[in-house]
Amino acid sequence: MSAKTWGLDIGSTAIKAVELTRTWQGYRVTNYGFYPISNGERERHREKRLQALQKIFPEGKKGGEGLIVPIASHQTMVHRVFLPFRDRKKNQQVVKFEVEPLLPFPIDQVVVDFYTSKESRNGKGALVFAVSKEELKEKLSLMQQAGLDPESLVSEAMALFWLAKHLGPSAPASALLDLGHEKSTMIVWRGETLALVRSVPIAGRAVSRALEQGLKVDPEEAVAPVLRRLANEIQRTLLSYEFDPEGQLVENIFLTGGSAALPGVEKILEELLKRPVTILDIKGRSPSLLQDVPQEYHHSLTVALGAALWESAREEERINFRQEEFVSPKKAKKVKTRVTLLFSYLIILAFLGVATFSTNLYLKERRYQDLKAEIRKEFLQAQPGVKKVVNEVQQMKNLVREERARLDALGGLPSASSPLEILRELSMMIEPTSKVRVTEFILDPEGVELSGEADSFDTANRLKSKLDRSSLFQEVQLKTARASSLENVIEFKFQTKRGI
Repeated sequence: MSAKTWGLDIGSTAIKAVELTRTWQGYRVTNYGFYPISNGERERHREKRLQALQKIFPEGKKGGEGLIVPIASHQTMVHRVFLPFRDRKKNQQVVKFEVEPLLPFPIDQVVVDFYTSKESRNGKGALVFAVSKEELKEKLSLMQQAGLDPESLVSEAMALFWLAKHLGPSAPASALLDLGHEKSTMIVWRGETLALVRSVPIAGRAVSRALEQGLKVDPEEAVAPVLRRLANEIQRTLLSYEFDPEGQLVENIFLTGGSAALPGVEKILEELLKRPVTILDIKGRSPSLLQDVPQEYHHSLTVALGAALWESAREEERINFRQEEFVSPKKAKKVKTRVTLLFSYLIILAFLGVATFSTNLYLKERRYQDLKAEIRKEFLQAQPGVKKVVNEVQQMKNLVREERARLDALGGLPSASSPLEILRELSMMIEPTSKVRVTEFILDPEGVELSGEADSFDTANRLKSKLDRSSLFQEVQLKTARASSLENVIEFKFQTKRGI
């Protein structure tokens, strides 16, 4: 199974595109496009870019899934700020207010996103990227005219950072310099963290012009003045980073971009900077990545390749300028669909809740009706002559009351607390293995006095415990418990009140 992502770099002199496929063996470029565009009038230049896009995507890519477009670094404003929260969603709500004093435009004229790293020492430091809405409108207008709806618009610097993480060394700190036609983009990273971004307005066009003017001299001598100015800018940038409290010595500088292959560039920069400067060896670090792409295009496709690596980036590294009014219609539709689906789920859950409650209520009512039917059945069996049944329980109570009154008129039943019933209860309490003899039994309206003999104190205590538990007796007291003159005989006397 494979997943494909397109990186599309719309430059001033060429349109570059890379289709990156992720397989079980790793990443591999399975398709690419490189279409040079000559400078000309604005409308003519736009028409040429449109034609190039239509050649790369002849049927368009309206879905937008997996199409990542970088915004040039000289069109992006970058500032380091400290955000108040550790939670990214909370910071997204306040990042505009934090960066507003640093921008040359009103905050409502830019789109802002930010990059953070888990490895940040303070946990709140961030690189904030801002792009004017006019730039985004122009970029998306061209995309829409070509039938394209990119999933993400990202910073060129982030695309280079994703490329550097994939291909760069594991040194404490390194720099990547992308030499384009109109500008150079420089990033510094340490480990897994992007530390610095800068766009330098000195690039391949100035070097090429110097080479053309110095055809009769040594090429290295011709480009040396231009590269010296570039080296001064690089040196100041590196010193600014290295003297920062979190900065580290930059050990390697790698070159890439379309102008990196100009003769003698890396050698002159190395001499001027007094640091190792080498062209990024893409083939050496990942032999299969560009094996189907001619060598001459390797460094021209680096920004597009880095953008295509967007899928490999961590969530906190993914920035996207498609926000606010620039949100992809398909993404908005997905969000709307997700909200609709969630609302549907809530309705279903509410319906299930009501159904469950109704079912439980029905079952309780059914049990109540069954119980009522059983009571009526028992009532009719007890009173088969009753012609009208209104309230079985109340009618049964009335009938019991009438029967009791009738029995009382005839002499009644023996009371539960009658002498015979008390003696019967007492006899049930005496264990068959114990020897107990009742010698005196005095019964009055309020209490009972019981005297007798037992074979042990334990037998007398057990008898008292049973009297305590009986409903016929209250406040049982052992008034006397003593040894008799007879051997193995204990005399006892209980005094208690009659139960209710």
